[in-house]
Amino acid sequence: MNGFVALAAAGEPEAHGNKAAGLARVCTRVSVPDGLLVPGSWLTHCLDHSTRARLADLLCRVDDADEPALDRLTAELDALLQPLRPNVQRAGALLTASTGLGPLVVVRSSSSDEDSANLSFAGVFDSLVDVAEADIVAAVWQVWCSGFGARALRQYRRIGRVPRIDHLSVLVQHAIRPVTAGVAFSEPSGDAYVEWVSGHGADLMGGLAVPTGERLDRRTAVDGWRARLSAALVELSRDGSGHDVEWAWDGERLWVVQVRPRTAVVGAAAPTDGLRVSPLYEGDQHDLLLGDCAEDYTRIRAKRRLPRAIALAEGASVPGGWLVNWDTGAAFDALAAWSAELPARVVVDSSPTQRQYILTRAELPDTVRMLADGTDGVFAFLCREYIHGELALLSTVAADGSVYVEASDEGLLAVNRGFGEASPVDAEQLDRLVGAAQAAALTATSRQHARRLHPRAVLEWVISDGRLIFVDYSAPSTGEAGAPTALGGRVLSAGLASGRVRHLDIDDVLTESSIAPIISIAQPVSATEEALLVRQLRDRLRIDPDSDGGGDGDGDGLIVAAARPIAVLSLLIGQVDGFVFEEGALLSHLGILLREAGVPAAIVGTGNLPPEDCVVDLVHGAVLTGSMRRH
Repeated sequence: MNGFVALAAAGEPEAHGNKAAGLARVCTRVSVPDGLLVPGSWLTHCLDHSTRARLADLLCRVDDADEPALDRLTAELDALLQPLRPNVQRAGALLTASTGLGPLVVVRSSSSDEDSANLSFAGVFDSLVDVAEADIVAAVWQVWCSGFGARALRQYRRIGRVPRIDHLSVLVQHAIRPVTAGVAFSEPSGDAYVEWVSGHGADLMGGLAVPTGERLDRRTAVDGWRARLSAALVELSRDGSGHDVEWAWDGERLWVVQVRPRTAVVGAAAPTDGLRVSPLYEGDQHDLLLGDCAEDYTRIRAKRRLPRAIALAEGASVPGGWLVNWDTGAAFDALAAWSAELPARVVVDSSPTQRQYILTRAELPDTVRMLADGTDGVFAFLCREYIHGELALLSTVAADGSVYVEASDEGLLAVNRGFGEASPVDAEQLDRLVGAAQAAALTATSRQHARRLHPRAVLEWVISDGRLIFVDYSAPSTGEAGAPTALGGRVLSAGLASGRVRHLDIDDVLTESSIAPIISIAQPVSATEEALLVRQLRDRLRIDPDSDGGGDGDGDGLIVAAARPIAVLSLLIGQVDGFVFEEGALLSHLGILLREAGVPAAIVGTGNLPPEDCVVDLVHGAVLTGSMRRH
């Protein structure tokens, strides 16, 4: 086939790229659009020997290039590659080999570095849809050159890797005309969290559309595309792992257009087979079942998530908590092994009638097995760290603004239930009990809670092994205001960050730059244009021109606030400290890249972006402003 490889035979990740190899692996089990692979080795041999040597030399400089040097490298690579094309003989061979794929094709990257178990490179390389036969050669060349463009070079620099000159192959496939398209994050069971939009999925992956998100459970009867997608995911799960699947529904057939290992998952972790555990408070567990503990899950998170964020921001400690999915058909040893790593005592909730079991970690496995008796499949429960401590503290803010504190050595449970006594503690006594730093954390947390959440709330604390721990609070049931919505948020990418807010308007230039690489051969974005776009973004965000990373030149970090997580903002990874968006898709390309890079990001809802130039903290999806910030 003149060096080309039929998609079904492109099963070698190193030679054919992970995207093609992944589709080749599953194409006999699910519907995959027919395709042809143009290997990276074939494309590099479109260059003469001296050009290949020059390309390799330039790529070796990526790893230690600062921002100005990276701009120069991008320009040199663009000037080296863009004017070139396969010669007439090679172009003719490519067109002949593509015959039969249909009047329109999709041209996509397939690199040995993308779609791996550790890194997705989501949206880093170009993908072009609805390419006509006359444009196939130019489209293949554009996609191949994107392997050496500004987005790619920044990703390689971030991970400290020098790309091979033949790392990127190009996949040419029959174009699907979707009615509905989306992404699924599937579990080893075949269950999945799905996001979808009407029409083509490009807007979803580019971060321009707000998708519909839902849980797809293989045991729940569904029809239409949901039934076909569920069947495909169950089939893919037979290899024993979860996947990140891009799919399209043309009204009659469900097509899998990409399948890759899950890298930075949304919420959940899978430490062992049959047991999936995720943080209860700091995170969004879209891909875990809630089961009968859904009511407690919603209540506990709604009440405690933001108060915990305030306490963390002020320097206090908080107890751990977990949402757990245990497959009752799996080995009991997995549950026992996880339990052995827990704190000494925990509280377990599994339903409105089975809650607040205070257990030792040794008692947990048998108790959970008892609670799960009769459950077929996944049993969901909440597990929270129980800390009795040596001393219980209660704090509230008095009318004059001072913080009033009481202490009891009988424990919070005794005090809360009315059979324990507490005595006032003054500032000097508090300093002696917990130290000046922790006393300041208690005072600051109490004031911020009163100011932002409940003015007359009583905060509950314990001291355990000298550590001050915020546990809970009680508030008057008088209808006083709860947590402002502007402080809450969905976690697009977990983590902590601080910085000054810069608003970025998503104009036509940014929108087209996010769409063009995945929509039209008529709108290519060259490496030079991408480098210019980076400089324009830095200028618009007032990033210090002498800085190689984030910051505004005044010592603060930089938090970008924008309407949507559009794909082009991936150029800012490594340039800024975090992001806040009004709306967006959790499974957008930018969302995936931010989670892989560990860059915090939150989705806070329309109209809730923090003001321009204010300094904020991002704390696992909460956006803390003004005096609520960490000090």
